[in-house]
Amino acid sequence: MKKNGWLRKAAAIGMAGVLAVGAGGCSDSGDTSQGGESGAGGQEKYKIGILEVQLNDESTNRADWFNNYIAPKYNVEFMFSEACSDLNSCMTFIENAADAGCDAIINYYAVGANTQQLVELCAEYDMVYTENGGRNPANDAVYTGNYENFAGNFMADQPATGKLFHDYLSETLDTSVEHGFIVGTGNAYQGNAQQTEISANMLGAIEELYGLKFDSTIEELYSSSAPVNGTNDKGIEVYCYPGAPATSGWLEGLNAAMQTGKYDYILMSGNVLGNIMTTVDELETAMNKDFTVIGFGSFGEALTSAMNSVDHFGNQALSMSTVKFTSIVSTMGFSKVYNCLTGHRDACLEANGEPSVLLFRMNAVTNPQQLEEMGSWDKEGKWVADYDFVDSMLAVKTEGLTNEQAQETIYKMDYDAIKARLN
Repeated sequence: MKKNGWLRKAAAIGMAGVLAVGAGGCSDSGDTSQGGESGAGGQEKYKIGILEVQLNDESTNRADWFNNYIAPKYNVEFMFSEACSDLNSCMTFIENAADAGCDAIINYYAVGANTQQLVELCAEYDMVYTENGGRNPANDAVYTGNYENFAGNFMADQPATGKLFHDYLSETLDTSVEHGFIVGTGNAYQGNAQQTEISANMLGAIEELYGLKFDSTIEELYSSSAPVNGTNDKGIEVYCYPGAPATSGWLEGLNAAMQTGKYDYILMSGNVLGNIMTTVDELETAMNKDFTVIGFGSFGEALTSAMNSVDHFGNQALSMSTVKFTSIVSTMGFSKVYNCLTGHRDACLEANGEPSVLLFRMNAVTNPQQLEEMGSWDKEGKWVADYDFVDSMLAVKTEGLTNEQAQETIYKMDYDAIKARLN
């Protein structure tokens, strides 16, 4: 069904906001009261669809923040998808969200080749669109195409994320031993920027540390949609394994590769710790082989369990992972669509008028003590992105907000600033 035009509604709201500020002489940026009937700035209620690619600790944490913290404060309702793993399932959810009266979509299944089609689908239903991904050649046309419902994107500072993995391998890998590596390249073959950077950095570290040269380029290895051997001039076993747990047979394929006995390093670019650690433990015991696991992670039961577990050989089961504060990332997506819905799309644009990509930075975690400290944050009562932070990202709360100011605000929310407030 076709919804009433949100663009006309947003324009009317924006004009009302200008008149209200002019009459009152000030904005309501200091208001940090709990939620109510009218929500932020007295605006009407909105409904936002959240399109998930995986159902894991991170998505659970995100739903908690959206439903229990953001919804009552800003008078917003959220609708969540099941795990979507292809374009058709994404389109089906968007159509269902439109039928349910959603005003916007925040998409966590970012595939550059799909972005334009999804933006155009949302435009048909008068819905604002943003996704947790970056700007790349596959979706560049969306940024230059004057799609008024496109709020730009948000993502990790991916080169910095990839470097966390490169640096950890550089600091810890003993090259006097001929290790074998399974490199889980995830959805890098589909253009996932985060998994591309992590995969490229892990493969690059192996190449540098062993002084080897792959027969294929690193880009060819992580871009392969099928498993491929990273054959090289030093004979180091490297197996690039794409895909995600939602793909049929993915875990079975990983299990089979591990059982070959060729590999002792399991390097995962995707958030799969909750899916693989039991398999790793079982095979380590059955094969009497010590596996080193390094992988992308997020706060929650899977990461906590993996980091605090001791393996068959008495070692920490998970050697290194990453953490990000889900509420900060969620604020980025929420602010993008909310600013558009309330008539402030200009706060989502670069100085040249094109939609922006907001960035955040992750941290590495290598031991249970680090994880315990940071893991006590970003949950009820200790949300990293509290109402003050969210307000600073909303133009209805922060008069004259620009994209540049929003980016500065995100970068200021670093480990030291969070610790000073929450510890």
